[in-house]
Amino acid sequence: MFAETPRAGLVRRLGVLLYDFMTLIALLMLAMLLALALVAGLEKAGLLSLVGYQDAAEYIQRHALWFQLYLLVWVLWFYLYFWCKAGQTLGMRAWRLLLVQQNGAPVTLKQALIRLFTSLGGLGNLWLLVRWKQKLALQDQLSGTMVLVLSKEQSQQLNLHRQAR
Repeated sequence: MFAETPRAGLVRRLGVLLYDFMTLIALLMLAMLLALALVAGLEKAGLLSLVGYQDAAEYIQRHALWFQLYLLVWVLWFYLYFWCKAGQTLGMRAWRLLLVQQNGAPVTLKQALIRLFTSLGGLGNLWLLVRWKQKLALQDQLSGTMVLVLSKEQSQQLNLHRQAR
């Protein structure tokens, strides 16, 4: 299905990064809301005391390391879930990009983890400037994956296939 499908270049990938960044902001706002609700609920149940704190937000702020780890888990979940489940984040879907193994098979959890940590927060995409003919970012090369640009027809077929499952 993907034999003649072109690989994604830098501009599309940067568009996806921006789109996913906005999605992550919304997701992290939800995570913050859940954290605030949890602290407030624990305080109301008497399992946590906010004495010495102005409010639940200050409690979270003073325990920033745990909260940052909590937010990191949300970010990791976002990428790992979407890459392994569908080969696309929401931004990739909007830009009609698909992440697959070099042989066209779906990405494994191991590959997704390697890809996530070797992307260097998106900076790995700059490797495309060095390897522009291959259109493989640093994270693609190190994880054995590639990002394809789907035609409208391929994207529609993929969506129909997902709906049928």
